Amino acid sequence: MPEQTTRTEQTPVKVVFDLPPDGEDWPPVGREGLWAVPLDHPDHVRLANIPWFVRNAAEGDVFRVERDEDGVLRPVERVEWSGNCTIRLIVRADGPFVGDLGRVLDRFAAFGFEGEGLEQFSMVGFTVPPEANLTEAKRALKAGKADGSWAYEEGCVSREWEAAG
Repeated sequence: MPEQTTRTEQTPVKVVFDLPPDGEDWPPVGREGLWAVPLDHPDHVRLANIPWFVRNAAEGDVFRVERDEDGVLRPVERVEWSGNCTIRLIVRADGPFVGDLGRVLDRFAAFGFEGEGLEQFSMVGFTVPPEANLTEAKRALKAGKADGSWAYEEGCVSREWEAAG
């Protein structure tokens, strides 16, 4: 599918994803609104931020959306994958990073990750571009899990991510 272009005159919109619980009180919210940019195709948007809780979505992915009866934009299907992965960490206050989200962000920036922290849930979310150092990053993720620095979730990954390390 050819890459879709952004409509420059459009302002970002919110797309609301419903989040089914996984049986362990997670995610801690029932829905997540993600910023998206409208594209030339009238019902397509490109996600413009890291999904904190939505699974199988990454920043840059294109979704077909519809408005519900309340006028809320809802995703129908992902129509184009960006190639980015989404990785999320819960940083432990009693671990080696003592809950310092900034230090964790800095640690993974060295591998080409782009991320941000969410203090409310002691979380760090990352967009992992295809050119990131996946093998070394996965080693660091596993080491941090083993030493009690964090727990992590692979929210959306590629075959290359799965094959690395």
